[in-house]
Amino acid sequence: MTEKNDDYPSLKVLTINNHKGGVGKTSLSKIITEYFLRKGKRVLGVDIDPQCNYSARFIEMDSSGSPPIHPNFDPEDPDWDTLKYPPPGYWSISELFKIGYVEPYSTQYENLKFIPSHKTELQEFLDQVEKINREEEVINLMRIIFMDEYYQEEIDVVVIDTPPQASSLTASAVRAATHLLIPTEMQEDSVLGMADMAQLWETENRHRLGARLNLVGILPTKYDKTSAAQRNTLEGLMDEKGYFHDKLISPPMRYLQTYANSSSTYANPQSLFEMHDNTAAKIEAEKFCEVIFQRVFNDE
Repeated sequence: MTEKNDDYPSLKVLTINNHKGGVGKTSLSKIITEYFLRKGKRVLGVDIDPQCNYSARFIEMDSSGSPPIHPNFDPEDPDWDTLKYPPPGYWSISELFKIGYVEPYSTQYENLKFIPSHKTELQEFLDQVEKINREEEVINLMRIIFMDEYYQEEIDVVVIDTPPQASSLTASAVRAATHLLIPTEMQEDSVLGMADMAQLWETENRHRLGARLNLVGILPTKYDKTSAAQRNTLEGLMDEKGYFHDKLISPPMRYLQTYANSSSTYANPQSLFEMHDNTAAKIEAEKFCEVIFQRVFNDE
């Protein structure tokens, strides 16, 4: 059973992160989001990766990586001009960090709200933060915002997709999290990235005064069981003498083309879980997603 979080009495915040790119974070974010919806949870998706691929699955982004005009945008609203940085008709995660407020978008799923990324604004903001030394303020901001009554009452779980680079934005996603999931390939550089994340998890918990950050686990991704090197790496991590043996999630997410196909913006069907019941990737994903679900919601 996980500790109750005084800041979030009922809200769960799952951050998916590895400091190594290409390990399947975004595909996994999409799949987990869809699985939580299937389990009846009210989900908020948050994309802090400037590549915007998680956003594009649920929001109609334009070709420049910008979100669409928000349905609630009213240029005649006098309150609009009172904002420190009035957004140009849309909301993105950049606005959350700039002004401490953002309006999530509705999606094609009734129980899914979404805060999209922005391809250029997010990187520009990060560059500015580093110049004026606002890192600590940014790191704490997302956690403070999720304490708001709206998120506590209207959302059951937040899923945050992160970029691979270590920055104040990824640190903010970890600081905001109640739960951390680390996907990793069974390759040396990915495992090193996983070890960096595990160290970040421990460091974060040393600084927390309240409930600890729960490590949901480590999910092997793009796993090829025909590769002797990958099998050996996985077996090494599973060794009972190893530090991570009780954190591994099974089954691994194998290297299957179906995952890439289902993550495409124009995939048909859009969700992996809408595919035929005998689809290997669907069967596999249902198993590891259920493990993740139980570890996130095991105190209910």
